[in-house]
Amino acid sequence: MFVLRVNREITLQLRDESHAQETFDLIKKNKHLREWMQWYEVVKTLKDSINNIEGNIEDWEMKTDYHLGIFYQDQMVGMISLHAINYLANKAAIGYWLDKDYEGKGIITSSVKKLMEYGFDELGLNRIEIGAGVPNLRSRAIPEKLGFKLEGILRENMLLNGVYIDMAMYGMLKSEYKELIELNKKLQ
Repeated sequence: MFVLRVNREITLQLRDESHAQETFDLIKKNKHLREWMQWYEVVKTLKDSINNIEGNIEDWEMKTDYHLGIFYQDQMVGMISLHAINYLANKAAIGYWLDKDYEGKGIITSSVKKLMEYGFDELGLNRIEIGAGVPNLRSRAIPEKLGFKLEGILRENMLLNGVYIDMAMYGMLKSEYKELIELNKKLQ
């Protein structure tokens, strides 16, 4: 089982079928996800959750996408992914969502940092992107806090609940990531 330890309380791990009910319940509990996640309405049954997990395992085996559960104190509280991995261009994107009850604890920020480290240091990526709906200020705060650069607004880039919304696109290059690591070392 693929696991990345973020800190003493947080791990990121590839889910298996034993996580299907937990994943399904977490998604349905967090109806606010419907506002920002295109896939929300697709997950209608436990079987949909099982199929999603099986697809995530296949993607992981092919090393094209890493869809990982976020576990806080051994309880699943969200998902994070390093997806759309393009090894020819050495780039990928990060996406995430979190149970509303766990917001404000730094879980997503810490998890994104760990996935950036894995992408740049282990996979040899040169670029990581994060996209978020322009009005989704909570989601946009993550790349902004971590030093990603706002590279532009993709107009009507996402169809959510029958409405096209603009997407803010953020990017970080490996060279910028390394500069941030060195700066943090100097500040410690």
